[in-house]
Amino acid sequence: MRTLAKKVKDPACGFFGPGSMAWQVNGELTLGFGVLRALFMQVAHPKVAQGVGEHSDFRRKPFTRAYNTLTAQQVIVFGTCDEAIEALKRIYARHLAVRGKLPEPLAGEDAAYRAIDQDLLMWVFATLIDSVVKTYQEFVRPFSAKELQVFYEESKFFAKLMGIEVEYVPLNWSDFEVWMAQKLQTEAIRVTPLAKEIGDSLLRLPVPIFKPFNSLLAGAALPPKLRAEFGFAHSHLSERLYRTLSMLSRFAVRFLPRRLRTSPTYWQALRRVKDTN
Repeated sequence: MRTLAKKVKDPACGFFGPGSMAWQVNGELTLGFGVLRALFMQVAHPKVAQGVGEHSDFRRKPFTRAYNTLTAQQVIVFGTCDEAIEALKRIYARHLAVRGKLPEPLAGEDAAYRAIDQDLLMWVFATLIDSVVKTYQEFVRPFSAKELQVFYEESKFFAKLMGIEVEYVPLNWSDFEVWMAQKLQTEAIRVTPLAKEIGDSLLRLPVPIFKPFNSLLAGAALPPKLRAEFGFAHSHLSERLYRTLSMLSRFAVRFLPRRLRTSPTYWQALRRVKDTN
């Protein structure tokens, strides 16, 4: 990471900087609509679900992991190089302790898991990127082909920062879409009873009264296979409600000043860059 940081022109701008698609995309507050989708998809990998179940207190503190994930992502994208490196070190240190075995693996499947395994890191990374792109296009605006490829190239650098080896990451966005579609059809991605329990705890965020709204967001946004396995009811009405919400969001984005629709972290980062130059 330090080697990568030395190649950055202005460490105050961080690894991406104000001219990047990473800043433009991740600064949008409406990306919050995609957080549940990413978290549900992550625990659809049995080994990720097992790691969450055995190494977190999700039953009493379901918000903790979601908050830590979002905070770390924001620091890595918008922080200085030093801040991003420290966040990455903390993530790595936490992941080192996350290891164990699946209780009932499929025949022929390796039961052991470690959070730092390349396959698990790649799945977590992929769910984040896939959910960010889907949410941005549905709730903010469609990417141009060029913007999408630039964003994906920056995301590949994000993967490198996470410690994912280059051969695990598809070369371009088209290859990534094929990889994700194929991965979803494999038995490696399946919803276990533990994943359902973790998912149910996520639906109560930030308070239980939000569960119907969260169920709509997560259920409508998930790939059909996972939607069915998690047990989400999906109807023409729920699809219409989701599409109406996304349409209203895109409409608001067109007219709201950028200051009102982007995160405080984004503006703090812009101010820091301005103050140091």
